[in-house]
Amino acid sequence: MNLCKHCGVEVEDDARYCPLCRNPLRPGLEGEAWEAAPPSPRGKETKRRLRAWLVEFLSLVAVTGAIVVFAVDFASGRSLTWGRYPLVSIAFLWLSAILVIFCSHRAWIYLPAQVVVADLFLFTLDRFTPGPAWFLPLALPLMFLLATILALTLTLVRRMGLSPFATVVTVMLAAGVFVVGLELLLRSYLDQRWFVSWSAVAFACMVPLLLLLLYLRRWLRAREVEIRKLLHL
Repeated sequence: MNLCKHCGVEVEDDARYCPLCRNPLRPGLEGEAWEAAPPSPRGKETKRRLRAWLVEFLSLVAVTGAIVVFAVDFASGRSLTWGRYPLVSIAFLWLSAILVIFCSHRAWIYLPAQVVVADLFLFTLDRFTPGPAWFLPLALPLMFLLATILALTLTLVRRMGLSPFATVVTVMLAAGVFVVGLELLLRSYLDQRWFVSWSAVAFACMVPLLLLLLYLRRWLRAREVEIRKLLHL
């Protein structure tokens, strides 16, 4: 491993530019545009081993928790009663974590898979919960609404290349839409009527905050040079 003479960070032997300060490491590269070096086989192997370690650790934690819950519940009544709920929750959290480890960088795989896992979790809870079934009339439409809003928001952010500020505004608007849809589904399930009350108030309260953010963004852009000079950036 070599050291960058500009910032002192360790670099690969065949690296052309420093991955931290992006200065050239070889003579004659000063006029060329910086390009990120492709990941080395050693880096890929490190990531693969790290994922394997995380899976092993999470699996060990999940199995340990499941054994403890099962033992306590079984010892208290010689049957599995309340322990079904934490056991299902542990399985759901484990699957969600595995999806984050392997699919978080592939949104088109991660989002549908996470929705399926969440639906299975809610369906299982519905089977365990006494009383009227609530998965089909409430949980399934709710998950469909959430997945649709997330997919549209992610597509909009990526396709339009929104800035971090515009992304925050878009996410806030998406959250407002979800709140309104959530109340509509709850009203339909509980009261068999479609109307909004508290969600409309929540969405209306969000509008002044969005306007304030837009004004703040405009104010910062108009005074960007002055702020840079003041902060010596």
